[in-house]
Amino acid sequence: HQMWTMLYYPFEKPRTLLTSGGLGTMGYGLGAAIGGCIALGGRQTVLFTSDGSFGMNLGELATAVSQELPITIVILNNHALGMVRQWQTMFYEGRYSQTTLRRKTDFAALAEAFGAAGYSAATLQQLEDALKRAPKNGPIVIDCPIDIDEKVLPMIPPGGCVEDIITS
Repeated sequence: HQMWTMLYYPFEKPRTLLTSGGLGTMGYGLGAAIGGCIALGGRQTVLFTSDGSFGMNLGELATAVSQELPITIVILNNHALGMVRQWQTMFYEGRYSQTTLRRKTDFAALAEAFGAAGYSAATLQQLEDALKRAPKNGPIVIDCPIDIDEKVLPMIPPGGCVEDIITS
């Protein structure tokens, strides 16, 4: 989710991105979004996260709800720890260890249980509809299923350098 955000989100202003820089700090996003939103006086904030990362600190959704923070949380849900699984697929002959989660968490229902708005969006149109329907005075969670083996590219292989970059 971090890599895709960097590749595809149309940032318009400097200093509007909070990131762990791809250092594997799972769970960083929700706390950072809450802190960023509060630091900017309650400005609309968007968090792109994954099911694995969101699951690490999802209890903080209670903070966002109680503070009525306008945070839109888009969960790219592949039911896996995607970047590690990608490495296991590409470089370790598909020997998967602790990356395929098989969780059945309904993040939209979970959001509602916390008092936030919750939506599921399997298509771009459903995502756009959820964003239009979402309330503006508190957090929303949009659960977006993606393929478990969707790759994040380009990437550099283990022990490689920029000349070894993988693009497909």
